Amino acid sequence: MTIWKTVRETVEAKILIRRSHFIGWVAPLQDKDQAMDLIGERSKNFADATHNCWAWIYGLQREDSHYSDDGEPSGTAGKPMYNALMSAGLTNVAAVVTRYYGGVKLGVRGLIDAYTESVEAALAEAKLIKVIPMQNLRVDCEYAEAQQLQGLLPRLGGTIEDVSYAARVRFEISVPEAALGELCEFLDSKVHSNGLTYSLED
Repeated sequence: MTIWKTVRETVEAKILIRRSHFIGWVAPLQDKDQAMDLIGERSKNFADATHNCWAWIYGLQREDSHYSDDGEPSGTAGKPMYNALMSAGLTNVAAVVTRYYGGVKLGVRGLIDAYTESVEAALAEAKLIKVIPMQNLRVDCEYAEAQQLQGLLPRLGGTIEDVSYAARVRFEISVPEAALGELCEFLDSKVHSNGLTYSLED
């Protein structure tokens, strides 16, 4: 399975091309519904700009994506931005390029290059991290197994999202899908002897 990357945090970069000012901006996405909220907020912050063109990609298979030229000639802004994100091997990412027109027309080829370079400039400033498929689980166990589980999870790359303590311990955990088999093997070994229960969550 291909492991894509995303940006760790929001970054921007400014470039000047033939008197037009371009501001490239990229941000990580937690879900695809967040994309247009972030893009809308960014565009609102630069409402005085000539154009706020954008592109976003989301999903482990990069199955969801959209882009917009925002008034630039068709195919000269949003699609080149999308291509720049794709070429960088990214997913779960949004990009906006803000342009302040400087009075010199760039032409079709010039616009394509400018919007591509704006995204690439922002990515050059960004820290890239892997997008790892995760599986969520709910585990209900005794305190002894809880300690063992807490020791095992870091080695598997898993995290405890929530925990509650009562007569037994209930965990909400997240683990990389690649490590799910090893985790379930451990959990299954405790089901019959210790009454541990667990379930996979969406």
